[in-house]
Amino acid sequence: MTKRIACIMAFLVLGLSVPVLAAEPENGAVEGRIINGTEGGSSVASLEVTLKTYLNDAEAGSATATTDAEGNFVFDGLATGPTYSYEVNLTYQEAEYIGKRVSFGAGETSKSTEMTVYDSTTDDAAIKVAQAHTVVYVEAGSLEIIEYYLIANESDRTYIGTGEITAVGRRKTMELPLPGGATELQYSGSLMECCVVNSDGGFADTMAIVPGMKELLYSYRVSYKSGTYSLSRSMSYPTLSYDVIVQGDATGVVSDQMTAAEPVNIEGTFFSRLSGKDLARGAAVNIRLSNLPDAPKEGAVLPWLVVALAVLGGGFAFVYRTKRRPQPARAVSRPGRARQELLVELAQLDDDFEGGKIQEDVYRRLRTEKKAQLVEQVRRSRKGRK
Repeated sequence: MTKRIACIMAFLVLGLSVPVLAAEPENGAVEGRIINGTEGGSSVASLEVTLKTYLNDAEAGSATATTDAEGNFVFDGLATGPTYSYEVNLTYQEAEYIGKRVSFGAGETSKSTEMTVYDSTTDDAAIKVAQAHTVVYVEAGSLEIIEYYLIANESDRTYIGTGEITAVGRRKTMELPLPGGATELQYSGSLMECCVVNSDGGFADTMAIVPGMKELLYSYRVSYKSGTYSLSRSMSYPTLSYDVIVQGDATGVVSDQMTAAEPVNIEGTFFSRLSGKDLARGAAVNIRLSNLPDAPKEGAVLPWLVVALAVLGGGFAFVYRTKRRPQPARAVSRPGRARQELLVELAQLDDDFEGGKIQEDVYRRLRTEKKAQLVEQVRRSRKGRK
């Protein structure tokens, strides 16, 4: 009997203590338009558009609509509460396009969005690497290597790759090199787990390259046993500028295809630098490191240079998704949401300034603040990996 009473009392207490939640209003609407940015491009009528619903930043459902003759679409009956947000997606001529996430403000019931698509092509003549950087951090018995690419599509068509369709349902668009024995592969920028495949000499991205700029960033570790190490590179596309930056004033770095450039000093740490210009597609670059240390150097070095290259240098918007695990090397997934959000905010800030939406003094102040936050996030991340 006592057990029964205890059960009934627990039921009553728990039942009475549950608050009655007000239902989220479902009178919101997201309306938008698809525009073809290719001169004389194909029709955007009768396209299937998907609207993904996010609740507290977790995907909670989706709906589809079809564009009219002018590329217009509408989704209605949407929850307008502050915990909900929405994202428009569609696939056009084999290329996936993802719109900006939108949410309803207080009292708002309607949001508008616009997305530009382009006719697709398998011709990569307009694809170039505007900037590439290989940053080498020297540790006892191993090197941490960070690769950065700024890819430019100078046409008004989206490049969807060539060759056979891969296991992920897309063609390869960008070959990314890895030396033999590479481990601890991580990547970010436009690289996503869904779209990375194995490739000879490394791995490959299969995401379409839309007109404009696209940034790729990945890192890995290699081991060495002697005091020397050779790193070989083959340019996937014509490369306008390529720098190799190596930590340590005692470490030797030479290449027959590149020239010595002015060294850099980042937060009191010396980096040697090699520079190459106008490298042709397929050009081979061999970098030889010597006098590598046998014992650890004192103190951990923060990769300030990568932050500088990726954020301070271009003002180009990162296309951020999650930092995931590819197959060619043993990958390690680490938290990156805060950094991704900051990078997206920086990209949006650049867009707002270029569009004349904010004054220059405000732009400079906000960008300085966000860069400082980003540097701190990177510092914490690297410290946590030691």
